[in-house]
Order: sequence, then structure tokens, then C-alpha cells
Amino acid sequence: MKNIIKSGLILAVTAVLLTSCDKRGFLAPPPLTNALDKEKTFTDPVNTDKFLANCYNGLTGGLDDFGNGQNYALISDEAEAGPAYLATNGVNFGSVDASNNLDNAYGGLYTYIRRTNVLLSNRELMNGFDKTIKDKFVAEAQFLRAFFYSELIKRYAGIPIVTSPVAFEDLKDAAAQAKYKANLKRATYAESVDFVVKQLDSAAAILPWAVTSDSDRGRATAAACVALKAKVLLYAASKLFNNNQPAAGNEPGNSSNPVTGYPNYDVNRWKLAADACREFLTKNQANSNWYYLYTGGYDKLFTESRDASNHELIWYRQGTSNSAIYCNPAGRLGGYAHSQTLLNLVDKYEMTNGKQKDEAGSGYDEQQWWVKRDPRLGMSFVRDGDTYKGVTLEFWPGGKDYNDTHRTAIFFRKFQRADENTGLQKWHYIRMADIYLMLAEAENEVSGPTAEVYTNINLIRSRTGVGMPGIAPGLNQQQMRDKIRNERAVEFAFEAQRYFDERRWMIAEQTENAPVYGFKVSKSGNVITHTRYLIENRIFKKRMYLTPIPVVEIYKGASIEQNPGY
Repeated sequence: MKNIIKSGLILAVTAVLLTSCDKRGFLAPPPLTNALDKEKTFTDPVNTDKFLANCYNGLTGGLDDFGNGQNYALISDEAEAGPAYLATNGVNFGSVDASNNLDNAYGGLYTYIRRTNVLLSNRELMNGFDKTIKDKFVAEAQFLRAFFYSELIKRYAGIPIVTSPVAFEDLKDAAAQAKYKANLKRATYAESVDFVVKQLDSAAAILPWAVTSDSDRGRATAAACVALKAKVLLYAASKLFNNNQPAAGNEPGNSSNPVTGYPNYDVNRWKLAADACREFLTKNQANSNWYYLYTGGYDKLFTESRDASNHELIWYRQGTSNSAIYCNPAGRLGGYAHSQTLLNLVDKYEMTNGKQKDEAGSGYDEQQWWVKRDPRLGMSFVRDGDTYKGVTLEFWPGGKDYNDTHRTAIFFRKFQRADENTGLQKWHYIRMADIYLMLAEAENEVSGPTAEVYTNINLIRSRTGVGMPGIAPGLNQQQMRDKIRNERAVEFAFEAQRYFDERRWMIAEQTENAPVYGFKVSKSGNVITHTRYLIENRIFKKRMYLTPIPVVEIYKGASIEQNPGY
């Protein structure tokens, strides 16, 4: 099946404009406002670099993914929205369809795929460049296109693969438009994954392993290529796409449809993912172990990202955002209480003795639920009684920070500097912790809990400033699988990983189709009481494992197949 189509998708066929960008260094070129002139743009390395910067402008991610301080944590089992009017509340009651989908990334991603296609289709105009510069521009555009496609694949499964921009003259009459629509089909899932992997391998052969200049922060590297390949292959090996117990009928996870997954289960797909992680570690070692777990403290990993010693971040979006303040408590901290931490997540943090809170001998006390817990809990969240940004928080009725939109009485401090009202400096897509936990997960699926599996998960648990005990020996494969999944939930809390993990593992029917809990805080004299209570019973429908193709794309008459259940 050849779905490498010379066309744009829902994209405008008018000339691309070189717009300005608010990111730092390379990613902050002066604006060019004239319509694109291919000759002037791609025969000049300065203008080509500016055009490439606008391809990077398609990078998204943060605590404001859906606007108004809404994010992926709110539509997973991590967080609850305070105000009732936020759209994430509808998602949590199953209100998702092809015309009403909060996570509608389709059009935006294809817009930036088109930009990379414009650059790549004009590479011959760069023949006057120094070959090293030209090759680097092309490789960066290949990487970005692969990244944008990977974001589509993990949401929609197989998608139309578009490798050239459409020109107005190509669609100027009805016959041309009809031909275009007839050819516009979704590739199989296997073809989509293979395309991304090949693009990443090609780019990795050209790009430097890591950036060496401060002005180049945020640009693609060979390390980002290999790390993203590992992540794409890990998703491809996961149950949603590689199911050893196929779902019945026309549902996600059914191997009978090659567009939505592989036609058979193959454990070797897990091996490919593990090997990609090992490839990263081998190449990193050959490059003097440039990437390593940050030793400046887990909390500072998210706020001191320009620290010269922070080599944990492999692929990230450069730039500053204050969207974290949406998630602060209402009141003295000036927040809107839009993202509040659920006890469903908090309960996953182990006690410092390595036991889950409900295990015998754990030492857990609900009235001091934060005491003797995994240090990442205190570095990720704030509660009543904490002194934070100059105030001591009071969430009980009559307290200075009490508000009726406070649903859980736990807010997050992750991404926020405690000494000022600013948010994240970079948004992390992949960091070293991900490499280790992906390797542990993939190897466990291939061979069970080998010594390599223990080593990699324990590297995360023992990281500087965390110091959790190693995983107890003697676990079976399922027990280790549960440990790895719990470790991912804790390590990557609020980093837009849990939402996709729940889907690729196909556990959302249990974790999101479930009751969610918070604390009510009261005070009598000097005694503060925490009472666990049911916030709501959420609804997750099986079709929500995959994202619906926007209904406008289906109605355009192209041969775009809708995802199951929509």
C-alpha cells in the first residue's frame, strides 16, 4: 500500500508565511511578513534557518494544552478541575466524539508537517550552502516531521502519510480535487511506525549527539532521534497496538484492522523497543555519557532547566510559560485552582520503606498522609500547612486559602519556582529517566524481571534527592509490570505521560472509568483533620482508547476511515 501522497491534508494551499516566534536563541528570529518566495528563502541559509524556526513553532506541550489552564492530567487519573465549566469535566464523563474532542491535534500537527514538507521539497535550492549546514537543516526538518507524525500515531493509530506540500495549481479544478481525495487514505499502523522510524534513523546519522551552544538549545539532536525512536517503538509494542488478547468486534485493540494496530501479537516488538533504548545508552556512552540523571534535585529538574549541569533533558520544547499559575490555589496565590491533584495519584507514592500505603507495616497515617512518603511527593505537590511562595496554606473553612472550588486540597508545585510566580522553563518530552524506565518495561515484557530490569528501575528510585529503596527481589513478570507502571506514574506525574500510558496499556477502563477522590480539610482548635471523600464517578468508553478523526475530515469526501466506535 503506497500512501506516500503528494498533497497537504486539511492544510491551506496559500503561500506559507514566515511568522515570528517567541522562543529563545535560534527560536526567536525576526519576523518576515512577505509571502514565501522559494528562491529568496531556500537559497539563503539565514532565511532557511528562519523558516526552520517556524517549523519548531509547532511544538506544543505544557500545563495549558487545551487553553484556560487545562491539561492532560485533568483527563487522566492524576487531577481534577476546580471550576465546573472547564471542558475537561465533559471528557471525564465520556463526552468525546468526532465533533467534540478536546484533544483534537489533527489539523495543527498537519499544518506543521506541511511546513517541514515545504522545506524538504526545496532542499535542491540549498545547493549553494555549505554541505554541513544544508544537511543539518534537512535532518532537523526530518526529525520534526517524524515527531509531529509520532504525536498523530499515538492518538489516532495509522494516519495519512504526506511527504510533499500541495500547490494551489494542483487542486484548481474539480477533477484534480477528486483525484486528491481518492488518494488520501490512512496508512496502516505498521507503515506509519516504519515511516517515522526510518525518518529518525536518517536524521540521527547527520545530527550532533547533543547541542554545544546555548543559542542552539531546543534544536533536534541525534540523541533526540534515538530516544524518540525508542518511545515510538515502545508504544507500538504496547497492548493497544500489539494485543496478545485482541479486543472483540470493532473496538480499539482488535487486530483485525491493520489501520488501528498490528494484525498479530509479536513479543519481538518489545525487543525492538528495548534494543532502541540500549542503542541510546551505547551511543551516549560513546559520547562521554553526555546525558545523565540530574543531580541538582528532582524538584529543581523542572525549574532550573537552564542549569548547565542539567543534562537529563533529551528532547524538550524551549521557552517559558506562566500557565502553572492557573493551577495554583485560589486566594493569596492568585491561581484559579484549575488542576488539583487526585488522591488516586497521591496513593501511588510509596512510603519511604518501599511499601504501598495499604501494605501491612507501611506506617501510613491518613491524618499525616505526607509523612514518610517517597520524597517526590513533597517535591511535586503542596498541601494545607505548607509554606509556599511566602504564605502558609490554609485550606480549611475559614482559612485564608479556603475556596469552594478546591476539590482535593492538594495542588502541585512541580514546574513552579517557590521564590517567584513563574512556571516551567521547558516542557520535557523525553528525559533520561524515560530511557531507563522504557528499557525496564520493554525488557520485562521480553524476558521477565531480569537483573537489567531491576538495575534500570532502581536507577530512578535511587536518584539524587529521592533515595527510595530498591525493588524487592523475586518478583514475577506481572508484579514487576505493576511496579514499573507505578514508578512511571510517580516519576512523570503531570508530564502528559500518564494519559497516554493508560491508553497504550489499555487500563483506562479501570483507572479512568472509576471513582476519584480528594480530601476535605477541617480545623477544630489546633486539630486539623483530613477526610477522604468521593468527588465523582468518572466514565471512560472503550472507543476513547483512540482519538476520533475530526468529523470535518470525514465529510470532505476523502477516503479517511474513522476510528472504531465513532
